[in-house]
Amino acid sequence: MFEYFSEAHELFVYRLGIARGTSRRSIVTLGVLEQESQRREVAALMLDLSEEARLHAAVLEDCFAELERNVAVPPGHAADGLDKEAHAILRKTADGIKDLAVLPLALEVLYSAIAVYEPLTVYAREWISAHLADQLEKCLIEQLASRNRVLELMREVFASAETVQAKTD
Repeated sequence: MFEYFSEAHELFVYRLGIARGTSRRSIVTLGVLEQESQRREVAALMLDLSEEARLHAAVLEDCFAELERNVAVPPGHAADGLDKEAHAILRKTADGIKDLAVLPLALEVLYSAIAVYEPLTVYAREWISAHLADQLEKCLIEQLASRNRVLELMREVFASAETVQAKTD
């Protein structure tokens, strides 16, 4: 792995590794969110998002192969932080309102992935190859669509009379 980036290509490969690490950590975090979900539809969405993250990790491995580079996974501090935050929030949340925590946490995971993939897509299109950019852009489009699915379900859950309100003492 690079200690110091003197070429844009080195930085791109490093960031590609961070994207792979983010996808892999997202799989773990989304699995926790699925387990903590109250409603079947929330759990099903978390499972879908986890599978999507698996597919995106595979795309990134293909990108490394296309670039003829070893798969590198530098520390993904943001993804690790989101995972720790999810565990902390879920521990502190009453069972009756877990979905009110799960859905916003899933959004955070998606926004983190979008923030990682979007600049990679632009960079790949401008400097690497249209094929690689198309692969990354496909992942980005799927992430944006998933964000919309989470937002839609979140609105339904937040507005639902079935959502249990936490009692304050």
